[in-house]
Amino acid sequence: MPKNGGAGHRNTAPRKRQIPAAQLDEDSPIVQQFRIYSNELIMKHDRHERIVKLSRDITIESKRIIFLLHSIDSRKQNKEKVLEEARQRLNKLIAVNFRAVALELRDQDVYQFRSSYSPGLQEFIEAYTYMEYLCHEDAEGENETKSVSDWQAIQAVMQYVEESSQPKEEPTEGEDVQAIAQVESPKKFQFFVDPTEYILGLSDLTGELMRRCINSLGSGDTDTCLDTCKALQHFYSGLVSSPLRNSINFLLFSVTSV
Repeated sequence: MPKNGGAGHRNTAPRKRQIPAAQLDEDSPIVQQFRIYSNELIMKHDRHERIVKLSRDITIESKRIIFLLHSIDSRKQNKEKVLEEARQRLNKLIAVNFRAVALELRDQDVYQFRSSYSPGLQEFIEAYTYMEYLCHEDAEGENETKSVSDWQAIQAVMQYVEESSQPKEEPTEGEDVQAIAQVESPKKFQFFVDPTEYILGLSDLTGELMRRCINSLGSGDTDTCLDTCKALQHFYSGLVSSPLRNSINFLLFSVTSV
């Protein structure tokens, strides 16, 4: 028997030799280029997070506006008051929240950040078009329209002008006034409204119209229920008659045939 009584065993496993970490040559062009890539990825991630936060605020406020619009009741005669409040809150979203997103996307590839703001934009389009529908649902006559804004009309209201932080200086004698005005002219930018996002937001509008039908029928307002039902039928006819449907059906046939 061993003298130590088998109390311990010697570790005979070979030890791994510690290899010192290689020192990076910061002056290497490859290392410097990867540092640039790293900074670009960090900046892109930070921008993405800021846009997601802004989009979340837009989504929350748009849902609240939709809920406000559903509070319209013909028995309370509160339609004008509710529509005015909804219009002011939607304009505030355009002037503040979407402007902030447009500043983040300025000089950027908007399609890289599309998933960041897509939920907020779709919810806003749903609230905006629902407000317009309620404004025009009682329109009568040849000069009145019951349509809602298309994506180009929404794009037109999302045009912004850069605010100048420097005070304008008065031109001195001998200076070219036109040259100074050209230099100090504020820069314009916009929030890009993707037509696809508009279609998706408009499709969500049909859900709110369905709710209006049900609520109107429950309160005994059958005229509003029938008018809203006709509007839903027009939406369906427009989507069904789209050439895209035929292309999708042909694509489905091609996939199932393989």
